[in-house]
Amino acid sequence: MGLHISRIEIRNFRNFRHLVIDDFPAHAVIVGENGVGKSNLLEAIRLVLDPSISDARRMLREEDIWEGHPTGLAGGAEVSIVVELRGFDDDADAKSILSSATVDFAPYVARLTYRFAPRTEVMTADGSQVQPTGRPLIAKDYDVVVFGGDRETNDVRAIRREVALRVLPALRDAEGDLHNWRRSPMRDLLERLPLDPANLEATASAIAAAVDQLTKDANVAKLEGHLTDRLGDMFGPRLAPQPTLGFASSKPDELIRAIRLFFDTARRRSISDTSLGSANVIYLGLLLEALSQQRLDEEFIATLVAVEEPEAHLHVSLQRHLFGYLLRTGPSLILTTHSPHIAAVAPVRSFIVLRATETGTTGATTAAIPVSDAEAADLERYLDVSRAEVLFASAVVLVEGLAELYILPALAEAAGFDLDAYGTVVASAHGTDFKPYRALLGRNGLDTPHVVVTDGDAAPDKRGVREAGLKRGAKLHAEASRSTALLEQIDLLPEAGAADYRAPRDHLASELQGHGIYVGAQTLETDLCSLFGEEIIKAFEELNTNTTARDDVSRGVANERSTTVDPELRKEMLKRIGALGKGRFAQRLAGHIARVDLEGRIRDETETPCDLPLDQQVLRRLGTASYLFLAMECISRAARGMALFSGPTTPHVNGQASDAGQ
Repeated sequence: MGLHISRIEIRNFRNFRHLVIDDFPAHAVIVGENGVGKSNLLEAIRLVLDPSISDARRMLREEDIWEGHPTGLAGGAEVSIVVELRGFDDDADAKSILSSATVDFAPYVARLTYRFAPRTEVMTADGSQVQPTGRPLIAKDYDVVVFGGDRETNDVRAIRREVALRVLPALRDAEGDLHNWRRSPMRDLLERLPLDPANLEATASAIAAAVDQLTKDANVAKLEGHLTDRLGDMFGPRLAPQPTLGFASSKPDELIRAIRLFFDTARRRSISDTSLGSANVIYLGLLLEALSQQRLDEEFIATLVAVEEPEAHLHVSLQRHLFGYLLRTGPSLILTTHSPHIAAVAPVRSFIVLRATETGTTGATTAAIPVSDAEAADLERYLDVSRAEVLFASAVVLVEGLAELYILPALAEAAGFDLDAYGTVVASAHGTDFKPYRALLGRNGLDTPHVVVTDGDAAPDKRGVREAGLKRGAKLHAEASRSTALLEQIDLLPEAGAADYRAPRDHLASELQGHGIYVGAQTLETDLCSLFGEEIIKAFEELNTNTTARDDVSRGVANERSTTVDPELRKEMLKRIGALGKGRFAQRLAGHIARVDLEGRIRDETETPCDLPLDQQVLRRLGTASYLFLAMECISRAARGMALFSGPTTPHVNGQASDAGQ
C-alpha cells in the first residue's frame, strides 16, 4: 500500500476529548451510531490535509470545542489534531516533499499537526496558562497553526498541495456537480486531453453551420424575434441584449465545455436519466479517473479520498460490488457508513468503530487484530455471509449455532430485555472455534463488550473426550499459564453424575464466567429442560405427530429433571429433536419461551422473591440452564454501560471488557 494515514490523535474537537487511533487502516471503514462523530473525524482530517479549506474555516468557534471541556473557548481550550503518514519508504518524491515533517525512518513516518490555541500575547511566557484578560476569550484571541514534524515553523501548505484530501459528502448533488463545469471532474479529464487544434477549428465551423441551419427554421427565427422585442422593452434601448438561439458555442476553445457524458451508444441517455445512486457512482468513478491521470502526470504524490455514507440511493448488490472493489484497489480510501452490506465486503482489518462515552467519543480499530491471515480470511467470509451487524453492535453474545440464535433473543424477550434497543447482537460462530471472533471483538480489535455461550458437552463424545465445553472455555482464557492450569483441573473432574462432581465443576465454570465465557452442562436442549420442559414438549408436539416420538421427548424432559440422568433417555430425546432439525425445533421453541413470564416462573420455581435483572444465586438453584440467564444478565449490563462482570477477578469499567480471551 502506498502513502496513507497511519495514526490520528485528536484533543478537544467536537465529539472528541481525546481520541487516539494508533493503527489507522490504509483503507478505512468508519462505523458507529448516529451523532457519534464519524463526519467530525473526517472534518478533523480535513483541517490538516484538505487544500480546499480556507484559513478562515480553520478558525474554530465555540461549538467546535468538546462540550465537556471545563472552560471551553472562553477559558483557553486548546484543540490539537495530529495526523501521521506512512507507506512512502520507497517513494523518493514523497520523501522529499515530506522531509520537514518526517519524525521517524524505520519505517518512514511523517507527522502533520493542527493546533488551535490562544495567541501568545494572552499566554504566560512559558505558554503554560492563559494570562488574565478581564474578559472571556473569543475566537479572535486564538491562532491557528498547521505544521510538519516537531517545529511549528515547518509550513505544510506545500505538503497539502502534494498530499491532498478529497471528501465527498453524504447525499451530494452528483448530477448538479457533473453539469457544473467548475465542479465536475470531467473538466480535469477533458482539459488535459491533447486535442488537435485543426480538428477543433473544423468542429467549430461545422457547429456554426449546423446552428445557422437550425435558425433558418421560421419558428426558431420567430421565437428569436419575440425574445428580442421582449427583452428590449425590459432593458431599454441602451442595455438591450441580442438573444440568439443555438446549441453550442462556435469558439474552438470553448467547445470542450459542451461535451457531455452519455450512457448509450446512441447518445440518448444522459446523467439526468440515471438514478441518484448511479449518478453518485458515476461521479466517484470520474473523480478516481481524474486523480489517476493527475498521479500519472506527477501533479501530486498521493491523494486520499474520503466518502461519507456512500450507500445512499445504492442497491444492496451494487454496494457490495462497488465497495468490495474500491476497498481492495486504488488510492487510500476512507468511508463512513451505516451499511452492513458495505461492511460485509470490507477487509476485516479495515474497520474503525467509534463509540460515545461520558468522556467523549472513543475509537477502536481492527488493523492489528491478533489473528493469522487464514483466520482473517475466515472472518471476512463470516462477515460477508453472516453477521456484519456485529461491527455496529454495542454488545455481542457469541453462540455456537442456529438453535442459539433463536433461543437467546427469546430468553431476552421473556426477561424483558430488548436486545435491539440496546444494540445487542446474538451472533453464531457456526461451530466451537470462538478464538478469532473473540480476537475481532477484543481490546486489540473492535473492543466490543461480549460474552461466549457454549455447550458443556460434559458426557464423553465418540472419541471419549468429556467436558469439551469447559476445555474450550479454558483455552479462551487470556493468561496462558492459567489456561494450562484450568485444563489440568478439568482432567481431574470425576465423571458426570458422581456424588462429588457438581461442586468442583461449578467452581471452574464460575471462574470462566468471570471472563465472559458461559459453559452449559451438556447441550442447549437438555440444559433448558429444567425451566422450560413444558415448552419443549409443546413445541415438539406441534412439529411431530408421532406418538412414540412425543413420548421419547416427554420422558427425556422428565429425565433431565431427575436427580440421576439416564444417558439412553437423553440420547433418544436428542435423536428425536435432531430428526426435526435443531434449528427448526429451536425456531418453534423460541416462540413459546418468548411468551413466558420469566420473573414469575423463577419465583414459582425457587419460592424466593426475585426482581429482574436476574440474581446469580437464585439462578444456580434452577439447575443447568442458569448459565444462559447469567450470560443474558451480563450482556444486558454491558449494553446499559454497567460493569460487564462482577467479582474481584474481573476489573471492568464503563461496560468495557477485559483482555480475557483476546
